[in-house]
Amino acid sequence: MPRQARKYLDTSFFHVMVQGINKEYIFKKERYMNEYLKLLKKHIKEFEIKIIAFCIMNNHTHILIKTDSIEQLSKFMQKVNSSYAKYYNYMEDERVGYVFRDRYKSEPILNRNQLIRCIKYIHRNPVKAGKTVTESDYKFSSYKYFCRNISNHKIFSREEMQFICNESIVCEDDFIDVESDFKKNIDESIEKFIKKERIKIFEIFENRDILKKLIRFLNKDEKIKYVRICERLDITKGTINRLK
Repeated sequence: MPRQARKYLDTSFFHVMVQGINKEYIFKKERYMNEYLKLLKKHIKEFEIKIIAFCIMNNHTHILIKTDSIEQLSKFMQKVNSSYAKYYNYMEDERVGYVFRDRYKSEPILNRNQLIRCIKYIHRNPVKAGKTVTESDYKFSSYKYFCRNISNHKIFSREEMQFICNESIVCEDDFIDVESDFKKNIDESIEKFIKKERIKIFEIFENRDILKKLIRFLNKDEKIKYVRICERLDITKGTINRLK
């Protein structure tokens, strides 16, 4: 029986992460990384999505995807991962069994500031892991390709591109990684609120009363701490205090 497509907030940008089963180093060789990258490029032509940024590490991969169809995202990731699993099992002396921990983990990007910082976070992964000194030293990320378009990019302004491509700026944002799952719980609570109030995600950030109501719902009804709410909604503690 086919699995149902996941439900997400009303957004076009998704931060996706895939990880090896039992944290296995499924991208431990450069030819393995090259194969996964080749599959991303090959199958993107079949679906209505755009890859904004990516980084392939030894046991996981981060991808930032733009799409208006969650079904297209699910089909794309299924196609890429199933193709890679066959390749990996064959290359590992006819290995059998699962290759990936899950289909994939993902989180919706809620606003423009999170989008910009998510790209920075993805490109920063090799530096954070001690693989390289700078983002530009790493071969298996979109950093160099992305930053070549610094003066001619269709999504970001020149100033935003300069922020993303400035290797001296360190971002410590808590996007999904190999250990984190807390955002999934918050997103499910936000989705519950949106359905209950019959609103769109952008209305939360355009209407002070709706934002205030959401914060109260997350804290009182869903028992989510204010610090987590700040992180997920990309607002300051001062904003929450003023709304309270």
